[in-house]
Amino acid sequence: MAIATAAYVAVPATTANAVPVADTASATGCTPLGATRTRLIGSDGRTVSSSAAAAVRAAAGKELTYSLPGGVTMSTVVPPQGFRPQTAAPATARAYGFNAPDNPTALAAWRAKYKGYRETVPSVPCLGGSGSSAVRFTKYSQNWGGYMGTGHSNYNEVYDDQNIPTYYTTCGSNTTSLAAPWIGLGGFNSGKLIQQGFASGSSSTQSGPGTATQGASLWFEYLNAAHANPPVYIAHTTKTNHVISQYMTYTAGKVVFHWYDRTAGSGWSPVTATGLSSYYDGTTADFITERPYGFKLRKFSRQTLSAAGARYGSTSKNLFSLPNTEVRLTTNGGSSGAAMFTDTRSSTSAFYQTWKRCS
Repeated sequence: MAIATAAYVAVPATTANAVPVADTASATGCTPLGATRTRLIGSDGRTVSSSAAAAVRAAAGKELTYSLPGGVTMSTVVPPQGFRPQTAAPATARAYGFNAPDNPTALAAWRAKYKGYRETVPSVPCLGGSGSSAVRFTKYSQNWGGYMGTGHSNYNEVYDDQNIPTYYTTCGSNTTSLAAPWIGLGGFNSGKLIQQGFASGSSSTQSGPGTATQGASLWFEYLNAAHANPPVYIAHTTKTNHVISQYMTYTAGKVVFHWYDRTAGSGWSPVTATGLSSYYDGTTADFITERPYGFKLRKFSRQTLSAAGARYGSTSKNLFSLPNTEVRLTTNGGSSGAAMFTDTRSSTSAFYQTWKRCS
């Protein structure tokens, strides 16, 4: 994360055709973005005219488009009430931003990921603070720890399930300590990185002290050597120990990001970002917990990453069925430093992290 100060942002819901029950609060410490375009879209992906019958408009999804730094455009669609990705036709799911495949086998696996899905909460973008960040990381790091899939040059999807751990004030306040687990593509062999994840804490500000220590702020970020863009926050949740499923898919400069609270059955509206070709590096698929520059590593309870895997080309595999490398977070960023947490494999698609020290 390229941030200069603490970033735990609670963003509000937005008015939409669908009004689900959302875990929200007022945005503080970041810059809310206004939509540059709003339209209603039908299940066929076409624009619903303002002159359409009231019933047709009420049954449509609502798409909002935003301009982001670095020449990137973001859109997100809040589907109509009653929409369920696990039962929708693939074309309808895609119209509402869900990256559903047509292949029957792949579609069955995709739908299984959304088992229990019952509502969509609007994603609302808010820009965090910019700051210095080394885009590239190495096998030993002062800021990154976890695993990455290697051995291929065309990784185009990465996904996992991850619990929101309990956080502690052992290492200091929200403004001085941070843990930010994420999945991503790139960052090891080049200065290009696209990532999504969540940051610890639920309602502190970027410019002053906060008191909340539980929950997670959901974010994505895209970086290259020329652009240290700020993180884009889209929501927050206070649901400690809930399991969040994350999926990130890259196709020809377009990335679909999605977060789904599997425990609650609530997903945030998928985010589609275009104009990301200059930020893409498909040589690694990353599963990392980060301590951003200038922060101590917030103490967390055991953090489990499961159902972890990646796709290269059209082939999907579990993380540890891929060639892989462990990235070790140490106090000095080298092999002589003390480990800040440990990684323990528990299956071909899962590992857990055990916190050891603040800095």
